[in-house]
Amino acid sequence: MKSRNAFTLIELLVVIAIIAILAAILFPVFAQAREKARQATCQSNMKQITLGWLMYGQDYDEICAPSWVKSNLTADGSQRIDLNYRAVYTGIDWGAYWPDLIWPYIKNGRAGFNQNRSKATRGLFACPTVNNFMGDVSAGGSGGWGSVTYGLTQAYVHDDPVNEEGALTGPYGDFTCGQVPSSQSWGWGCAKGSAMPKVGHPAESIAFGEGDVLIGGFYDMAYQGSTSTYGPNLAKEAAAYPEAPAGYFATKKQKHSPNTAAFLGSWQIAWDSSTTDDGTNCYGVTGCSDRAVHLHTGVGNYAFADGHVKSRRTTTLKDWTANSL
Repeated sequence: MKSRNAFTLIELLVVIAIIAILAAILFPVFAQAREKARQATCQSNMKQITLGWLMYGQDYDEICAPSWVKSNLTADGSQRIDLNYRAVYTGIDWGAYWPDLIWPYIKNGRAGFNQNRSKATRGLFACPTVNNFMGDVSAGGSGGWGSVTYGLTQAYVHDDPVNEEGALTGPYGDFTCGQVPSSQSWGWGCAKGSAMPKVGHPAESIAFGEGDVLIGGFYDMAYQGSTSTYGPNLAKEAAAYPEAPAGYFATKKQKHSPNTAAFLGSWQIAWDSSTTDDGTNCYGVTGCSDRAVHLHTGVGNYAFADGHVKSRRTTTLKDWTANSL
């Protein structure tokens, strides 16, 4: 009787089934490993950005780089002073965003200007994961939004910002950056920056997260010229976080923005600070969600004011303050 040297059909099907099962188990593991590598790259980027931000502060009397400066505008904001000027990283023509201010300490990447803006040239200002998902905001304009995938904190949680913006009323109303008050409006006023001596718990205060240039919940920065007035932030906070005890409580979870494809691919990730992933949508309060991105298998990277970087699934209200306990 001849010996059999070939597999039967049943044996072949069993082997194929085993390979398919192993592939189904291992491929997600490989994908997670690749994502962990991208997350590590992202953390390295944020570390370098934060060190550049802190180095800027060392050179400027302990005031770290602000959100933006309107350095190429006349006092009323109506005209550019130098028509040939372009910010070194974002390419904007009216001044500079924080990436432009810290670029001399990092010297990596370019965002490009107007229609020449490119994701491929952003260097360490772009997370390899987030860069693939997040839409460019004002990519064809001169705003600079959409030029990076990391955001400096703009949060005014508990009226205790890490990064101050120069409201002309209230406790931060002492900075006009050479602009006349009538030219100050919400989101277009003067930004002061982070006074490091005022940050009482730097290892617990978020400086940067993943997002679109600026992140964090804000209630009312109330530049003079805005229709709102500075002052009701604590009342707004109580309405946005009604769970007992209402308002600020250090360990309360900071309301998080949705990280859906539709949200990330539109203007919303930059400016929509009212839509939340828990469906409460800030209970009608404008500006309580964090505008932060969590795309590394459900976590996001955050850099703190002392320079360390940490991955977090959630953040607390205290994390977004300078001194609050």
